[in-house]
Amino acid sequence: MLKKLAAAFAAIAATIVVPAQAADLPSYPFIHVNAAASLHVMPDTGEIDFEIVSLDPDLEAAWKLVAERLEASRALLARHGVALEDISVQDLLRRPIKQGDQVQAIETRAAVHATVRDLNGWTALIQALMTTPNLESLAVAFSRSDADTIEAELVKQALGSARLKAQNIARGINARLGPANGVALAPLKNLSNAMGLASDGPRYTPVTAPGDPLLVTVQKLVQGVDVIYRIGK
Repeated sequence: MLKKLAAAFAAIAATIVVPAQAADLPSYPFIHVNAAASLHVMPDTGEIDFEIVSLDPDLEAAWKLVAERLEASRALLARHGVALEDISVQDLLRRPIKQGDQVQAIETRAAVHATVRDLNGWTALIQALMTTPNLESLAVAFSRSDADTIEAELVKQALGSARLKAQNIARGINARLGPANGVALAPLKNLSNAMGLASDGPRYTPVTAPGDPLLVTVQKLVQGVDVIYRIGK
């Protein structure tokens, strides 16, 4: 399936180097390239975080309200297909809200996290949470359940792009491309710093702009590689 998805390859840099006197450089002539692969996918998993808040100064009343809202939230999530084992209370706390040295209120909070594995009812679920009393700090994120498979495919594609680039460089200097002697999924900054060529490059990550939490939108996934090849004799 992944082979049918559109993949875009972007070159970051390509360098031919003869060893210099630097501890971070390989001890043999080498070609240093980096490249990236990307694809667009629809997420199939959602993450929801929110907090249930009470400003009641009475401790017993505050905990009662928070507990009631927690149960109501669990029930709401369950009605929208979220499994109970995918709902967790991550934090419970009580703290004063101050203005200067004066305590204005006592705040009781419970932080809730939920994993949504079926996104068909996502919009209705988020709309329901947005109208739930005493619920604040709603935040959402998306991912893929097959992220490891996607990453492996992107690494393969990026490495193929890097090798083609290195082969073109080798032909350009009438040399033979040797084996890969170093591969990283992030920029080799020590090497680049030693050569004065440090730069940031792409890694496997969703590249999405902040959007409407009600909508499930396409994600762009990017994976970069940094490769050192020997220059063959």
